[in-house]
Amino acid sequence: MITYWMLGRLVEMKFLSNLWGQRNYRVALIVTLLALLWLGSGLLGESGAAPEKVLQGNSADAGESLRVKARRLQAQPYTTRVVVNSRTEPNRAVQVRAELDGVIAALPVAEGRRVEADEVICEIAAEDRPERLAKARAALRKAELDYAGAQKLQRKGLQSEAAMAQQEVALASARADFRRAEVDVQNLQVRAPFAGVVNSRAVELGDFIRRGEECATVLDLDPILVVGEVSETQVASLQQGGIASARLQLGEVVEGSLRYISQQAHPVTRAYRVEVAVANPRGQLRSGISARMALPTGEVMAHRINASLLTLDDRGDLGVRILDGDQRVRFANVQLVSDENAGVWVTGLPPQPTIITVGQEYVSVGEQVAVELEQSAGDLPAPSAALGDTREGGQAGEMTASQDEALPQ
Repeated sequence: MITYWMLGRLVEMKFLSNLWGQRNYRVALIVTLLALLWLGSGLLGESGAAPEKVLQGNSADAGESLRVKARRLQAQPYTTRVVVNSRTEPNRAVQVRAELDGVIAALPVAEGRRVEADEVICEIAAEDRPERLAKARAALRKAELDYAGAQKLQRKGLQSEAAMAQQEVALASARADFRRAEVDVQNLQVRAPFAGVVNSRAVELGDFIRRGEECATVLDLDPILVVGEVSETQVASLQQGGIASARLQLGEVVEGSLRYISQQAHPVTRAYRVEVAVANPRGQLRSGISARMALPTGEVMAHRINASLLTLDDRGDLGVRILDGDQRVRFANVQLVSDENAGVWVTGLPPQPTIITVGQEYVSVGEQVAVELEQSAGDLPAPSAALGDTREGGQAGEMTASQDEALPQ
Protein backbone atom coordinates (compact mmCIF):
# COMPACT_ATOMS: atom_id res chain seq x y z
CA MET A 1 0.00 0.00 0.00
CA ILE A 2 2.76 2.39 0.94
CA THR A 3 4.57 1.56 -2.29
CA TYR A 4 1.49 2.37 -4.40
CA TRP A 5 0.96 5.64 -2.51
CA MET A 6 4.59 6.66 -3.07
CA LEU A 7 4.37 5.76 -6.73
CA GLY A 8 1.25 7.98 -7.01
CA ARG A 9 3.01 10.91 -5.33
CA LEU A 10 6.00 10.50 -7.62
CA VAL A 11 3.74 10.56 -10.67
CA GLU A 12 2.00 13.70 -9.41
CA MET A 13 5.30 15.44 -8.69
CA LYS A 14 6.58 14.54 -12.12
CA PHE A 15 3.35 15.83 -13.74
CA LEU A 16 3.57 19.14 -11.84
CA SER A 17 7.25 19.43 -12.68
CA ASN A 18 6.44 19.00 -16.36
CA LEU A 19 3.69 21.66 -16.15
CA TRP A 20 5.98 24.14 -14.38
CA GLY A 21 8.60 23.53 -17.01
CA GLN A 22 6.18 24.83 -19.71
CA ARG A 23 6.19 28.65 -19.86
CA ASN A 24 2.49 29.09 -20.78
CA TYR A 25 1.26 27.10 -17.80
CA ARG A 26 3.66 28.89 -15.50
CA VAL A 27 2.37 32.36 -16.56
CA ALA A 28 -1.27 31.26 -16.22
CA LEU A 29 -0.62 30.02 -12.67
CA ILE A 30 1.00 33.30 -11.64
CA VAL A 31 -1.89 35.37 -13.08
CA THR A 32 -4.43 33.18 -11.27
CA LEU A 33 -2.65 33.65 -7.93
CA LEU A 34 -2.52 37.43 -8.41
CA ALA A 35 -6.25 37.56 -9.22
CA LEU A 36 -7.11 35.59 -6.09
CA LEU A 37 -4.98 37.95 -3.96
CA TRP A 38 -6.77 41.02 -5.47
CA LEU A 39 -10.22 39.58 -4.80
CA GLY A 40 -9.24 38.76 -1.22
CA SER A 41 -8.01 42.30 -0.57
CA GLY A 42 -11.41 43.69 -1.72
CA LEU A 43 -13.35 41.51 0.69
CA LEU A 44 -11.09 42.54 3.56
CA GLY A 45 -11.50 46.26 2.63
CA GLU A 46 -15.32 46.05 2.58
CA SER A 47 -15.47 44.30 5.93
CA GLY A 48 -13.32 47.05 7.44
CA ALA A 49 -15.26 49.94 5.84
CA ALA A 50 -18.75 48.74 6.82
CA PRO A 51 -18.54 49.77 10.46
CA GLU A 52 -17.22 53.17 9.45
CA LYS A 53 -20.24 53.75 7.15
CA VAL A 54 -22.65 52.77 9.88
CA LEU A 55 -21.00 55.19 12.26
CA GLN A 56 -21.22 58.00 9.72
CA GLY A 57 -24.90 57.30 9.08
CA ASN A 58 -25.69 57.25 12.77
CA SER A 59 -23.87 60.50 13.37
CA ALA A 60 -25.78 62.18 10.47
CA ASP A 61 -29.11 60.95 11.84
CA ALA A 62 -28.26 62.26 15.25
CA GLY A 63 -27.11 65.68 13.98
CA GLU A 64 -29.01 68.76 12.78
CA SER A 65 -31.10 69.12 9.59
CA LEU A 66 -29.21 69.19 6.32
CA ARG A 67 -28.21 72.72 5.32
CA VAL A 68 -28.88 73.87 1.76
CA LYS A 69 -28.58 77.09 -0.20
CA ALA A 70 -31.61 78.60 -1.91
CA ARG A 71 -32.64 81.69 -3.82
CA ARG A 72 -35.95 83.50 -4.26
CA LEU A 73 -36.80 84.09 -7.91
CA GLN A 74 -39.17 86.50 -9.62
CA ALA A 75 -41.18 85.56 -12.71
CA GLN A 76 -40.42 87.66 -15.78
CA PRO A 77 -42.30 88.21 -19.04
CA TYR A 78 -40.74 86.19 -21.84
CA THR A 79 -41.63 86.40 -25.53
CA THR A 80 -42.03 82.95 -27.03
CA ARG A 81 -40.83 82.35 -30.56
CA VAL A 82 -40.73 79.88 -33.42
CA VAL A 83 -37.28 79.49 -34.99
CA VAL A 84 -37.10 78.60 -38.69
CA ASN A 85 -34.51 78.54 -41.46
CA SER A 86 -34.82 81.53 -43.76
CA ARG A 87 -33.12 83.65 -46.41
CA THR A 88 -33.09 87.29 -47.48
CA GLU A 89 -35.00 88.45 -50.55
CA PRO A 90 -35.57 91.85 -52.19
CA ASN A 91 -38.76 93.71 -51.43
CA ARG A 92 -39.37 93.98 -55.18
CA ALA A 93 -37.56 92.60 -58.21
CA VAL A 94 -38.61 93.86 -61.65
CA GLN A 95 -37.35 93.01 -65.12
CA VAL A 96 -37.60 96.36 -66.92
CA ARG A 97 -38.57 95.70 -70.55
CA ALA A 98 -38.57 97.78 -73.74
CA GLU A 99 -41.88 98.97 -75.13
CA LEU A 100 -40.72 99.39 -78.75
CA ASP A 101 -38.17 97.98 -81.18
CA GLY A 102 -34.80 99.60 -81.74
CA VAL A 103 -31.05 99.64 -81.29
CA ILE A 104 -29.57 100.32 -77.84
CA ALA A 105 -27.95 103.75 -78.14
CA ALA A 106 -26.85 104.35 -74.51
CA LEU A 107 -26.61 102.60 -71.14
CA PRO A 108 -26.27 105.43 -68.59
CA VAL A 109 -26.27 103.19 -65.50
CA ALA A 110 -23.70 100.49 -64.73
CA GLU A 111 -24.61 97.16 -63.18
CA GLY A 112 -24.74 97.24 -59.39
CA ARG A 113 -25.34 100.99 -59.22
CA ARG A 114 -28.17 102.50 -57.23
CA VAL A 115 -30.81 104.44 -59.19
CA GLU A 116 -33.68 106.67 -58.21
CA ALA A 117 -37.24 106.28 -59.39
CA ASP A 118 -37.76 107.34 -63.05
CA GLU A 119 -34.01 107.44 -63.75
CA VAL A 120 -32.99 106.37 -67.28
CA ILE A 121 -31.25 102.98 -67.42
CA CYS A 122 -31.44 102.24 -71.20
CA GLU A 123 -31.81 104.47 -74.28
CA ILE A 124 -33.04 103.31 -77.69
CA ALA A 125 -31.99 105.02 -80.93
CA ALA A 126 -34.58 107.65 -81.97
CA GLU A 127 -34.45 107.01 -85.74
CA ASP A 128 -37.37 108.99 -87.34
CA ARG A 129 -39.59 109.06 -84.26
CA PRO A 130 -39.05 112.78 -83.42
CA GLU A 131 -40.06 113.72 -86.99
CA ARG A 132 -43.17 111.54 -86.70
CA LEU A 133 -44.03 113.40 -83.51
CA ALA A 134 -43.62 116.77 -85.26
CA LYS A 135 -45.83 115.60 -88.13
CA ALA A 136 -48.50 114.37 -85.72
CA ARG A 137 -48.40 117.68 -83.85
CA ALA A 138 -48.92 119.63 -87.10
CA ALA A 139 -51.77 117.32 -88.16
CA LEU A 140 -53.43 117.82 -84.79
CA ARG A 141 -53.15 121.60 -85.15
CA LYS A 142 -54.79 121.46 -88.61
CA ALA A 143 -57.59 119.18 -87.32
CA GLU A 144 -58.27 121.59 -84.45
CA LEU A 145 -58.53 124.54 -86.88
CA ASP A 146 -60.82 122.58 -89.23
CA TYR A 147 -63.05 121.65 -86.33
CA ALA A 148 -63.23 125.27 -85.09
CA GLY A 149 -64.19 126.47 -88.61
CA ALA A 150 -66.87 123.79 -88.89
CA GLN A 151 -68.35 124.92 -85.55
CA LYS A 152 -68.65 128.52 -86.87
CA LEU A 153 -70.38 127.35 -90.02
CA GLN A 154 -72.75 125.20 -87.97
CA ARG A 155 -73.78 128.17 -85.85
CA LYS A 156 -74.67 130.04 -89.08
CA GLY A 157 -76.61 127.08 -90.36
CA LEU A 158 -74.15 126.39 -93.14
CA GLN A 159 -72.79 123.02 -91.83
CA SER A 160 -74.71 119.77 -91.74
CA GLU A 161 -74.62 117.32 -88.83
CA ALA A 162 -72.90 114.68 -90.93
CA ALA A 163 -70.12 117.08 -91.92
CA MET A 164 -69.73 118.12 -88.28
CA ALA A 165 -69.41 114.50 -87.18
CA GLN A 166 -66.75 113.95 -89.85
CA GLN A 167 -64.72 116.84 -88.42
CA GLU A 168 -64.98 115.38 -84.93
CA VAL A 169 -63.66 112.02 -86.19
CA ALA A 170 -60.75 113.73 -87.93
CA LEU A 171 -59.88 115.66 -84.76
CA ALA A 172 -59.99 112.55 -82.56
CA SER A 173 -57.82 110.62 -85.04
CA ALA A 174 -55.26 113.44 -85.08
CA ARG A 175 -55.13 113.49 -81.30
CA ALA A 176 -54.61 109.70 -81.16
CA ASP A 177 -51.81 109.84 -83.73
CA PHE A 178 -50.11 112.64 -81.80
CA ARG A 179 -50.39 110.75 -78.53
CA ARG A 180 -48.96 107.58 -80.11
CA ALA A 181 -46.01 109.47 -81.54
CA GLU A 182 -45.46 111.22 -78.22
CA VAL A 183 -45.45 107.91 -76.30
CA ASP A 184 -42.99 106.38 -78.77
CA VAL A 185 -40.57 109.22 -78.16
CA GLN A 186 -40.97 108.87 -74.40
CA ASN A 187 -40.39 105.11 -74.61
CA LEU A 188 -37.00 105.67 -76.21
CA GLN A 189 -35.77 106.01 -72.63
CA VAL A 190 -36.33 102.96 -70.43
CA ARG A 191 -36.65 104.22 -66.84
CA ALA A 192 -36.45 102.61 -63.39
CA PRO A 193 -39.94 102.05 -61.95
CA PHE A 194 -38.72 102.65 -58.37
CA ALA A 195 -35.58 103.49 -56.42
CA GLY A 196 -33.30 100.49 -56.16
CA VAL A 197 -30.23 98.76 -57.57
CA VAL A 198 -29.60 97.77 -61.19
CA ASN A 199 -28.68 94.18 -60.46
CA SER A 200 -28.06 93.06 -64.05
CA ARG A 201 -28.34 94.18 -67.67
CA ALA A 202 -29.64 91.95 -70.45
CA VAL A 203 -28.36 94.09 -73.35
CA GLU A 204 -25.19 95.85 -74.38
CA LEU A 205 -24.53 98.95 -76.42
CA GLY A 206 -25.52 98.34 -80.06
CA ASP A 207 -27.83 95.39 -79.37
CA PHE A 208 -31.17 95.32 -81.15
CA ILE A 209 -33.99 95.02 -78.66
CA ARG A 210 -37.57 94.13 -79.45
CA ARG A 211 -40.73 95.17 -77.72
CA GLY A 212 -41.19 93.15 -74.53
CA GLU A 213 -37.54 92.07 -74.22
CA GLU A 214 -35.65 92.68 -70.97
CA CYS A 215 -33.34 95.65 -70.66
CA ALA A 216 -32.27 95.33 -66.98
CA THR A 217 -33.33 93.92 -63.60
CA VAL A 218 -33.93 96.38 -60.77
CA LEU A 219 -34.09 95.30 -57.11
CA ASP A 220 -35.72 97.17 -54.24
CA LEU A 221 -33.65 96.33 -51.13
CA ASP A 222 -35.14 98.78 -48.65
CA PRO A 223 -36.77 97.19 -46.80
CA ILE A 224 -35.18 93.81 -47.39
CA LEU A 225 -37.23 90.71 -46.61
CA VAL A 226 -36.26 87.75 -44.46
CA VAL A 227 -38.38 84.90 -45.81
CA GLY A 228 -39.04 81.47 -44.35
CA GLU A 229 -41.69 78.78 -44.03
CA VAL A 230 -43.47 77.54 -40.91
CA SER A 231 -45.38 74.32 -40.49
CA GLU A 232 -49.15 74.08 -40.30
CA THR A 233 -48.91 73.34 -36.55
CA GLN A 234 -47.00 76.59 -35.91
CA VAL A 235 -48.64 79.13 -38.20
CA ALA A 236 -51.72 79.65 -36.00
CA SER A 237 -49.58 80.95 -33.13
CA LEU A 238 -47.82 83.67 -35.15
CA GLN A 239 -48.64 87.33 -34.50
CA GLN A 240 -48.60 89.49 -37.61
CA GLY A 241 -46.99 92.88 -36.98
CA GLY A 242 -44.92 91.58 -34.08
CA ILE A 243 -41.20 92.22 -33.74
CA ALA A 244 -39.15 89.37 -35.21
CA SER A 245 -35.39 88.85 -35.39
CA ALA A 246 -32.93 86.90 -37.49
CA ARG A 247 -29.29 85.90 -37.23
CA LEU A 248 -27.59 86.07 -40.62
CA GLN A 249 -24.96 83.61 -41.82
CA LEU A 250 -22.09 85.93 -40.88
CA GLY A 251 -23.43 86.43 -37.35
CA GLU A 252 -25.19 89.78 -37.72
CA VAL A 253 -28.52 90.03 -35.90
CA VAL A 254 -31.29 92.12 -37.48
CA GLU A 255 -34.81 92.99 -36.36
CA GLY A 256 -37.98 93.80 -38.23
CA SER A 257 -41.73 93.33 -38.24
CA LEU A 258 -43.63 90.25 -39.36
CA ARG A 259 -45.55 91.82 -42.25
CA TYR A 260 -46.94 88.83 -44.12
CA ILE A 261 -48.28 85.35 -43.29
CA SER A 262 -49.47 83.30 -46.24
CA GLN A 263 -53.05 82.04 -46.18
CA GLN A 264 -52.27 79.10 -48.45
CA ALA A 265 -49.74 76.32 -47.83
CA HIS A 266 -47.11 75.31 -50.36
CA PRO A 267 -48.55 72.39 -52.37
CA VAL A 268 -45.45 70.23 -51.81
CA THR A 269 -44.06 71.15 -48.36
CA ARG A 270 -47.44 72.03 -46.80
CA ALA A 271 -45.66 74.96 -45.10
CA TYR A 272 -46.72 78.61 -45.00
CA ARG A 273 -44.56 81.46 -46.27
CA VAL A 274 -43.80 84.28 -43.83
CA GLU A 275 -42.00 87.57 -44.48
CA VAL A 276 -40.20 89.88 -42.06
CA ALA A 277 -39.41 93.39 -43.33
CA VAL A 278 -36.03 94.72 -42.15
CA ALA A 279 -34.95 98.33 -42.70
CA ASN A 280 -31.96 98.53 -45.06
CA PRO A 281 -31.44 102.24 -45.85
CA ARG A 282 -27.72 101.93 -46.67
CA GLY A 283 -28.12 98.73 -48.68
CA GLN A 284 -25.62 96.81 -46.54
CA LEU A 285 -27.83 93.69 -46.56
CA ARG A 286 -27.90 91.65 -49.75
CA SER A 287 -30.42 89.24 -51.17
CA GLY A 288 -29.88 85.50 -50.83
CA ILE A 289 -28.17 85.39 -47.40
CA SER A 290 -29.06 82.38 -45.23
CA ALA A 291 -30.42 83.15 -41.77
CA ARG A 292 -32.17 81.74 -38.71
CA MET A 293 -35.39 83.64 -38.01
CA ALA A 294 -37.23 83.89 -34.68
CA LEU A 295 -40.94 84.70 -35.04
CA PRO A 296 -43.01 85.92 -32.06
CA THR A 297 -45.81 83.63 -30.87
CA GLY A 298 -46.83 85.24 -27.59
CA GLU A 299 -45.67 86.10 -24.08
CA VAL A 300 -45.52 83.99 -20.92
CA MET A 301 -44.32 84.51 -17.36
CA ALA A 302 -41.19 82.41 -16.93
CA HIS A 303 -38.13 81.95 -14.71
CA ARG A 304 -34.52 81.64 -15.80
CA ILE A 305 -32.50 79.03 -13.89
CA ASN A 306 -29.30 77.05 -14.29
CA ALA A 307 -29.77 73.91 -16.35
CA SER A 308 -27.95 71.93 -13.65
CA LEU A 309 -30.89 72.47 -11.28
CA LEU A 310 -33.25 70.48 -13.49
CA THR A 311 -33.96 66.92 -12.36
CA LEU A 312 -36.51 64.14 -12.90
CA ASP A 313 -39.10 62.79 -10.51
CA ASP A 314 -40.03 59.11 -10.10
CA ARG A 315 -42.30 59.28 -13.16
CA GLY A 316 -39.58 60.82 -15.32
CA ASP A 317 -41.13 64.31 -15.41
CA LEU A 318 -38.85 67.34 -15.52
CA GLY A 319 -38.80 69.67 -12.52
CA VAL A 320 -36.84 71.41 -9.75
CA ARG A 321 -36.75 71.18 -5.96
CA ILE A 322 -38.20 74.19 -4.14
CA LEU A 323 -39.04 75.07 -0.53
CA ASP A 324 -42.44 75.82 1.00
CA GLY A 325 -43.15 78.18 3.89
CA ASP A 326 -42.08 75.55 6.47
CA GLN A 327 -38.70 75.05 4.76
CA ARG A 328 -39.76 71.62 3.54
CA VAL A 329 -38.59 70.30 0.21
CA ARG A 330 -41.15 70.14 -2.60
CA PHE A 331 -40.82 68.98 -6.19
CA ALA A 332 -42.27 71.36 -8.81
CA ASN A 333 -42.81 70.17 -12.38
CA VAL A 334 -41.70 72.65 -15.05
CA GLN A 335 -41.94 72.99 -18.81
CA LEU A 336 -38.83 73.96 -20.77
CA VAL A 337 -39.43 77.14 -22.77
CA SER A 338 -35.93 77.99 -24.02
CA ASP A 339 -32.41 76.61 -23.64
CA GLU A 340 -29.56 79.11 -23.72
CA ASN A 341 -25.97 79.31 -22.56
CA ALA A 342 -27.09 81.89 -19.99
CA GLY A 343 -29.55 79.40 -18.47
CA VAL A 344 -32.87 77.81 -19.27
CA TRP A 345 -36.28 79.48 -19.20
CA VAL A 346 -39.04 77.41 -17.61
CA THR A 347 -42.71 77.79 -16.76
CA GLY A 348 -44.83 76.04 -14.15
CA LEU A 349 -43.28 77.55 -11.02
CA PRO A 350 -45.09 79.89 -8.59
CA PRO A 351 -44.56 83.63 -9.27
CA GLN A 352 -41.96 83.92 -6.47
CA PRO A 353 -40.53 80.46 -5.70
CA THR A 354 -37.65 79.66 -3.37
CA ILE A 355 -35.52 77.26 -5.36
CA ILE A 356 -32.72 75.13 -3.90
CA THR A 357 -29.43 75.97 -5.62
CA VAL A 358 -26.91 73.94 -3.59
CA GLY A 359 -27.63 70.55 -2.04
CA GLN A 360 -30.74 69.69 -4.04
CA GLU A 361 -29.42 66.21 -4.82
CA TYR A 362 -29.00 65.32 -1.13
CA VAL A 363 -32.54 66.07 0.08
CA SER A 364 -35.82 64.31 -0.52
CA VAL A 365 -39.38 65.56 -0.88
CA GLY A 366 -40.99 66.36 2.47
CA GLU A 367 -37.70 66.73 4.32
CA GLN A 368 -37.27 69.85 6.47
CA VAL A 369 -33.93 71.58 5.90
CA ALA A 370 -31.89 74.51 7.19
CA VAL A 371 -31.76 77.21 4.53
CA GLU A 372 -29.12 79.78 3.67
CA LEU A 373 -30.68 82.32 1.28
CA GLU A 374 -28.54 83.76 -1.49
CA GLN A 375 -28.80 87.29 -2.82
CA SER A 376 -31.19 87.31 -5.79
CA ALA A 377 -31.23 89.42 -8.93
CA GLY A 378 -34.48 87.97 -10.21
CA ASP A 379 -33.08 84.93 -11.99
CA LEU A 380 -30.16 82.50 -11.99
CA PRO A 381 -27.64 83.34 -14.73
CA ALA A 382 -25.35 80.49 -15.63
CA PRO A 383 -21.65 80.88 -14.75
CA SER A 384 -20.64 81.63 -18.33
CA ALA A 385 -19.41 84.76 -20.06
CA ALA A 386 -20.99 83.84 -23.40
CA LEU A 387 -24.37 85.38 -22.68
CA GLY A 388 -25.08 86.02 -26.32
CA ASP A 389 -25.04 82.46 -27.60
CA THR A 390 -28.23 80.44 -27.46
CA ARG A 391 -29.31 77.15 -28.92
CA GLU A 392 -32.52 75.34 -29.66
CA GLY A 393 -33.73 73.25 -26.80
CA GLY A 394 -35.81 70.10 -27.04
CA GLN A 395 -39.45 70.66 -27.75
CA ALA A 396 -39.16 74.40 -27.35
CA GLY A 397 -38.10 74.76 -30.97
CA GLU A 398 -41.54 73.71 -32.18
CA MET A 399 -43.94 76.28 -30.80
CA THR A 400 -42.29 78.28 -28.06
CA ALA A 401 -39.27 80.32 -27.24
CA SER A 402 -36.45 78.28 -28.61
CA GLN A 403 -33.88 80.84 -29.70
CA ASP A 404 -31.00 79.88 -31.92
CA GLU A 405 -27.56 81.47 -31.64
CA ALA A 406 -28.07 84.84 -30.02
CA LEU A 407 -31.48 85.70 -31.40
CA PRO A 408 -32.48 88.64 -29.22
CA GLN A 409 -35.38 88.29 -26.83
